[in-house]
Amino acid sequence: MKIVRRVLIALLFIANVGLVIYAINGIKEPPQEIEAANVTIVKAREQTQAEEHPAFIKEEYVLVLPEGENIAVGKKAEASSFTDVYNAPKAVDGDSAGASYWEGKSDYPNLLTVDLETPSKIHTVRLTLNPLPIWGKRTQTITVNVSSDGVTYKELVATKQYTFDPDTGNEVQISFDEIETRYVQIVVTENSGAGGGQIAEFEVYSK
Repeated sequence: MKIVRRVLIALLFIANVGLVIYAINGIKEPPQEIEAANVTIVKAREQTQAEEHPAFIKEEYVLVLPEGENIAVGKKAEASSFTDVYNAPKAVDGDSAGASYWEGKSDYPNLLTVDLETPSKIHTVRLTLNPLPIWGKRTQTITVNVSSDGVTYKELVATKQYTFDPDTGNEVQISFDEIETRYVQIVVTENSGAGGGQIAEFEVYSK
């Protein structure tokens, strides 16, 4: 019995070794011949330099300013509210960079008004944010109002949601039929990128 047991153990050992070797080497399939008739040859186009796939090429944005002159720069600006140091005058200082922007509190509606000092004919309002990509894409819902006395305002451009996108200069141009006015006001009621309205430059164009 002892001899039989030893023989069985030896056979089991040999069988296990065989399984291990089989698992390591796997099943080797016999080589298959490839018929030339089943092979399609594709000729690669000539490439002399590194190329980028068209789907990843971002079209360069070219800024085209409205016709005429921005007559709001340096004028008096007031806001219904502002956060920290981001007050209304920073929206008309001619600088869109850094911390030079107005930001309203989260107490919508946020009003930002510029006094052109004298009645002027205007045709476009251009609103900007800092153009750097860190100022990510966002929407703001804005209404444009005008006034001759700074007390009574009338709607010039109805409420609309505008997209500010660094890929397109983080700017919005709102054009309308030429009108004469002294005070121009924007009313912000939504900003997807912050708790209150944000404007780096509030520009008003006159021909």
